[in-house]
Amino acid sequence: MALIRRNTAGRYKNSYVGFLWHLLMPALMIVVLTITFTYIRPRPLEDFWVYLSAGMFPVTFISSCLRGKAIVQNAKYITKMNIPRELVVISSVLTEFLTVVFAYMVIIIVILLSGQYVNWSGALMLPVELFLMLIFSLGCAYLISTVTVFINDVGYFMTIAMRLVIWITPTFFLASEAKGILATIVWYNPFTYYVEVFHDILYYGTFPHVEYLVMSVILAVAMFTIGSYVFFKYEKKFPEVL
Repeated sequence: MALIRRNTAGRYKNSYVGFLWHLLMPALMIVVLTITFTYIRPRPLEDFWVYLSAGMFPVTFISSCLRGKAIVQNAKYITKMNIPRELVVISSVLTEFLTVVFAYMVIIIVILLSGQYVNWSGALMLPVELFLMLIFSLGCAYLISTVTVFINDVGYFMTIAMRLVIWITPTFFLASEAKGILATIVWYNPFTYYVEVFHDILYYGTFPHVEYLVMSVILAVAMFTIGSYVFFKYEKKFPEVL
């Protein structure tokens, strides 16, 4: 918890808005994209802001975990303090995750106030999917953070790559609209399955497709297993490399 507080406080030091910037940045992007695609899209989606919000926050969260900066940015703690090194990664991921939880609380409240239909059996799967996404993202963070320690270029590459991910994830277009090679890319993109579960719950008001849930479980278990294995195999070498 101390590392999470430090991450949050340090990031927004001397800021009047503080932690709210963590939520305002993706929220402002949602406003801009909603206005843009509502007017230029040939067949505008009804309540597009809900569709966009449901998908935007998982994408920004997972992307932040895949940038691989947790260990490198906290090198002084790794080299000078005798603390479990995995705590640095976990605290970094949880710092980002708190924003997602807060964002979905706000989205749900707005949906309820606007009188939109809510499928409560589907809504019960929301915390389950959030947990699966957290495990998947933690595995990603373990893996990429470890590789970045030894190959610093990976961190820069992932920063650029994650800026492109939003365009191949169904955040502002329907997955069913993707054709040809784009459709192949979309369904090979692991982000898609988490995003589509949130779309089912929050936008369509249905119980999530079972295949999306199954893929979410498989991806979470696989990535956490791989990420943890790589991290704990090489974490003893961090101090000498950093």
